[in-house]
Amino acid sequence: MASDLQLLVDQLSVRLGAAVLLEDHEQRPVVYSRQAGRIDAVRRDTILHRVTSPEVMQWYRKFGILTARHPIRVPGQPEREILPRICAPAWYRDRLLGFLWLIDTEEGMDEADLAEVEKSAEHAALLLYEERLAQRLVVQAVAHLLSPSEELRDAAASQLVDQSLLREGDPVVAVVVQPLPPSNTSVAAIEEALLDVGWEAPAGTLLRLACSDHGVLLVRLPDRSDDAPALAIARSGREMLERRLGDRNGADRRVVASLGDPQCELRRAAASYRQARLAARVASAVPLVGDVVRWRDLGVFRALAQLPNREALESAIDPRVAVLLATGDMAVISTLETYLDLAGDAKATAEQLHLHRGTLYYRLDKAERMCGINVRNGYDRLAVHLGLKLARLARAAEGLNGNGGSGAGISRPRPAPGPAPAWPGPPPAGASPGRHTT
Repeated sequence: MASDLQLLVDQLSVRLGAAVLLEDHEQRPVVYSRQAGRIDAVRRDTILHRVTSPEVMQWYRKFGILTARHPIRVPGQPEREILPRICAPAWYRDRLLGFLWLIDTEEGMDEADLAEVEKSAEHAALLLYEERLAQRLVVQAVAHLLSPSEELRDAAASQLVDQSLLREGDPVVAVVVQPLPPSNTSVAAIEEALLDVGWEAPAGTLLRLACSDHGVLLVRLPDRSDDAPALAIARSGREMLERRLGDRNGADRRVVASLGDPQCELRRAAASYRQARLAARVASAVPLVGDVVRWRDLGVFRALAQLPNREALESAIDPRVAVLLATGDMAVISTLETYLDLAGDAKATAEQLHLHRGTLYYRLDKAERMCGINVRNGYDRLAVHLGLKLARLARAAEGLNGNGGSGAGISRPRPAPGPAPAWPGPPPAGASPGRHTT
């Protein structure tokens, strides 16, 4: 399909002797002709950076390109090195799928030229629509590739290889991009963020899948031992989704990106996807691990996150930790957790929490009295530390499932002075994807 679009703009450029550029509905460049006639800073920068700047987009949209049904003339801005252009919106039925741009010739295009441009825009719209239909089939294949069914995974892998979208022998890794909390997230924002990442990735290295509450980027690696390309894509995906959410991403909202382990064959991509989902769950429950996390770097959380369900998590928590959590004294709980995170370093704990050393010891003593632990006993410290992390994961699962009740003493904390742990979390790793798109 891309070759058909390329042929279309090349032929139009030769016929009219003008530079041609086709953009999608968000003014991201799709294909462009060889240089013909005049050139300006906008064409040069759009091709080099593969994106139209917001300032230029705003300038063009002032002239009604989003609602126009026929080619329109857009004046230039000599002071900003913008030449006059012809813009032909590419509509298919009632869908605006893109824009066909031509730098106007010095003598100006006549009515016959404009008719030729309009005809080409109609053809481009049809090709773009057919491309969307083809992408739906790819989306379905990627969804099947990540499904629990081995039969579906094998069929999907064969389909993707047959379509030359990925090669069977290439290692792959799954990246999950997750808004937190996932509720009230715009699916369109996830879709467009994944497309933004696609424009920056080399051709043939990336497949996308947008679900109801997270996005998936399946990345082909040149070498299974080096996931640096996938890590760069994870960072880009997180930044793109954060930008797409914009003002809706309040101070209490995060966007995380997580990577599973690289897999040696396409049919095993589901294993990497499951790990990436679990890693996102850990990142949501334990913000200290960061906003971009690898499954391989999560240490003990690799085991904790794989406890099968919330009931199993709660059952694994030491009863003394459940008693402590049930008090709702978040100042004491967060102080104890930070103290254990820092390997019992009182000085570092006091500095991180901005506490007087006496206040720190008072809170630790209070925690001991509350639940009958001894913070100087290695076994007690291990039980409490693991229990607090398990409680975070359980709270993440409860928030996802919409379960307002409490179990095993893990009640929703009451407001209290002092820093408090965050308890948000993404959907459970085993949840089936919702809406999909490329």
